[in-house]
Amino acid sequence: MDRDFRRGRIEIDFPTRPFDSIYRVLADSTQLFFSTLPFLAAVTLAIMFPAKIALQVACSAMDIAPEGFLSYLVMDLSDLVLSALVIPAIVYGLVTKFRTGKTAGVAESLRWGRRQWGKTLWNKVKVEITIALWGALLVIPGVVAMLRLTFTDTIVAIEADREPAVLDRSRSLSAGQLWRILLALLPALPLSLAHMYAAFRALQYSRAAMVPLDSLFCVAEQWPTVVALLMYLGLAAPRKSGKRG
Repeated sequence: MDRDFRRGRIEIDFPTRPFDSIYRVLADSTQLFFSTLPFLAAVTLAIMFPAKIALQVACSAMDIAPEGFLSYLVMDLSDLVLSALVIPAIVYGLVTKFRTGKTAGVAESLRWGRRQWGKTLWNKVKVEITIALWGALLVIPGVVAMLRLTFTDTIVAIEADREPAVLDRSRSLSAGQLWRILLALLPALPLSLAHMYAAFRALQYSRAAMVPLDSLFCVAEQWPTVVALLMYLGLAAPRKSGKRG
């Protein structure tokens, strides 16, 4: 950990697999997700659960209607802010597992997440604006922009201080890979839609019921984070002989 802080990046010093098979990425990411689920849940819930409770208490105190557009906007913005802390923490923990065979501790991972929070959030905002601008033209350009910027969070989490032009770096990595990236991330779409539907249905009945349901879906939606990490490693990391742990 101290080495990563001194260098301002996470060193990829372990064997990686090239991103040459969608099936293998999906199989590996699913196996990695379930094998590290306690870690993923601990990091995600440590941030999401108390923050979402506080947010709903604040919304109730301000008399914001649960089913209104403002409520949706507040939840969406809060997820953007919170995920900017959670994702780099998760990436750090998973990279540590590749290095050592065990995920990093929750506190250690969150420390890295806090370090990268501001840069991650700023680049997330730029990604959202870019996708919105392209999507305002037609749906397909918006989808293409989203795919090109798939690796933004992972780049910030791993390359950190070493990479100032994060969006350009993501476009470079994804060049020629858009169909593979789309197919690899496509299974996550039903999960995202189910999350949105379940959270707002629960919110219509009870704020208290919505918070644990929403938080658990946030844990499940770390699976695309794992997919993006493995794709990134397959495209960006130096090739080494041997099998990845």
